[in-house]
Amino acid sequence: MPTAPSHRPAIAAVWIAALASAFIAAAILYDASPGINWLIWVASAAGALVLARALSGLPVDRPVLILVAWAIVLASAPAFTANEFKHFLVFLSVGMLLGLAVIVTGTRAWSSLSFWLLPRVPILAPLRVWTATVKEAATAPRAVSSTRAQPVLRGLLLTVPLVIILVALLRNADPTFAWAWSGLANILPDWISGRAVFFLVVLSLTLGANSISARQSEARLPVSLTLRVTLGMTEQRMVLIAVAAVLWLFVILQISYLFGSPPAAIGSGVTFAEYARQGFAELSVAVTLVGGVILVLEATRSKEADTGGRLSLVNLELAALVALEIVLLSAFRRVVLYEEAYGFTTDRLFAQAYMIGVALALVALGLEVWRGSVSIAFGRRAAVIGLAILTLLLFWNYDAWIINRNIDRAAQSGKFDFSYARKLSTDGAPTLIARRGEIGPIPNDSLRLNCRTAPRHRRWFEWNRAAGAADSAMQSIATVPCPAGKRLSWSRHTG
Repeated sequence: MPTAPSHRPAIAAVWIAALASAFIAAAILYDASPGINWLIWVASAAGALVLARALSGLPVDRPVLILVAWAIVLASAPAFTANEFKHFLVFLSVGMLLGLAVIVTGTRAWSSLSFWLLPRVPILAPLRVWTATVKEAATAPRAVSSTRAQPVLRGLLLTVPLVIILVALLRNADPTFAWAWSGLANILPDWISGRAVFFLVVLSLTLGANSISARQSEARLPVSLTLRVTLGMTEQRMVLIAVAAVLWLFVILQISYLFGSPPAAIGSGVTFAEYARQGFAELSVAVTLVGGVILVLEATRSKEADTGGRLSLVNLELAALVALEIVLLSAFRRVVLYEEAYGFTTDRLFAQAYMIGVALALVALGLEVWRGSVSIAFGRRAAVIGLAILTLLLFWNYDAWIINRNIDRAAQSGKFDFSYARKLSTDGAPTLIARRGEIGPIPNDSLRLNCRTAPRHRRWFEWNRAAGAADSAMQSIATVPCPAGKRLSWSRHTG
């Protein structure tokens, strides 16, 4: 059995980079508002992974470079938005990308990655990282000359951080632990207690990730799941014929609606609002369901099927996929009609983004079916499509766009939902304030501001362009400035 070429992991680089990355996190992430600090830390953590591997004489493979580069791009989004939901999405997506980078360490080709890696990241990545951290901490004291001191030092490295973390977690559940923690907090500076725990948690992640990057020369991808169940040609043909028939019947009905009033033309009693509102969600779910059925049929198809039979199934699948695209177009049109009649919202925008993503994924699936079988490349392409749409949403100020479109509608209809506009994130505040004169009579207290407890000025690493623009816009209409230690914010109550 051939063995991988030996190499010497750069242990010093592993530890120094992990400590530096954890220190940066404790300094600029702990108890800080999201801003450019996210970009700085993710860049430092990603750079530590690459540096540890390069200094250990191992190749920095393309999959890892792509994943960490995309994580860095997404980590810059919090510096350009004050939308808390976007911050949450950035946290999840960056964590998934960095976790996936750890799992695929040593993988040479991007084509080796499968969609089924994604569901395993939340469990497999922390498990591997913390296992590597324990091993790295256990082997670190070997440089100590005394053989008696080595096990003691290893025990301290493993025990002290664990005890500190457990006491910090249990202090609110038991008065004795609370007393012990308060005593420790009195000895240490005010800022160091919680920050120290945060530092240790981040260090446990960065150390393990760097260790894997420096030591793992070959890929350790988890075993792919395979379906051993097979469906015969008859069963598959029956399913596909039924699905295609229902879908194309729906398509024909939608075409007929273009020449008449959609539901009212047949006396169904369904109003236009119900037709537009109730349809797009169900259509999106139906398209997703049928797409999943086609994938299951492909996975359970016997490899020994005759060429003619396989070709007939491929034709049925392609017919169903074409119908699915038309169904999605119908669903998208319903959302557009509803927006034109009742206004723009984030829910409707997200529904449209989902439909676009599914439509592109169906195109990718159709290409796979056309070639004869669905490969692991489809799942990877679908994941890239989803991540690309997420990236666009994170960097696009859709709150301001929604407010602009609704104000434009108000010019014709005279109706503007001020209460909904106030529920959007402060990303839309500058637009709402700048165009308030175009709305007409503004309800009482609709632009009321509050002073909340927060530093008036952000620290340099909390720089956030959207938050700064919102602060400036609110200050332009504030009648009384906030006192020291407070910052303007929207009032949650509207009159």
